[in-house]
Amino acid sequence: MRAPRFRVRTMIATVGLVAVLLWATKMGSRSFDYYRRASEYGANEYGWRQIAARGRPSRAFESECAEYYAQLAEKYRRAMWRPWSPVAPDPYAPGVAEFLEQRRREAAEAHTNP
Repeated sequence: MRAPRFRVRTMIATVGLVAVLLWATKMGSRSFDYYRRASEYGANEYGWRQIAARGRPSRAFESECAEYYAQLAEKYRRAMWRPWSPVAPDPYAPGVAEFLEQRRREAAEAHTNP
């Protein structure tokens, strides 16, 4: 029995097919990761909306957190259907900027007052 012949054309087609399969696998994995994040952020949004609906005094903060998670969930829902396009980094959660500023001031005071 004669061994099959491999020509350059066959090898190029094989390499192309493997490349397409690898790309499709990577995009599927990325899409699933975005789906998971969208689901998690959607659940967080729901939880913050439930907390805000209870009518606590700090209702503005809960509404701000719910809106933050709603934006993240929507961003990852869009990214789930376009996994090849870049996704912007997530912004800081509500209250983080104030916390970091407070920590920076405390560190500066610690250096000036030994």
